[in-house]
Amino acid sequence: MELGDTMIDSKAIGRKIKLYRQRINLTQFQLAEKLDVTPNYVSAIERGVTKVSLARLDEISSILNISVADLLTDCSTNSKTYGNDEIFELIRDWTPQQKSLLIEILNTINCSQHDFEKLKK
Repeated sequence: MELGDTMIDSKAIGRKIKLYRQRINLTQFQLAEKLDVTPNYVSAIERGVTKVSLARLDEISSILNISVADLLTDCSTNSKTYGNDEIFELIRDWTPQQKSLLIEILNTINCSQHDFEKLKK
């Protein structure tokens, strides 16, 4: 999906729809019924296989009791905050030990990326 010059990641939007749907214990089948579409269509949206219109996003957000902005925030591939909400949601209930391990992994990836960049030059 494009909004002006900004590319919106359909997969990120789909993951957010799934997240908010699951938060209110709504199944794909139930969401599909409310939207008057098939469960396969809802699945395709959540997997980012099907791009969804702003009108449909408005319908979905209304059913999920959220705003369209909640679905679009951090979904721009140009944004420095891309994916932040999803990452925070994934690790929200993690133990300090799990978070510490993630930090170590990220630091390793970051160091490896810097080393790779130096090799390219």
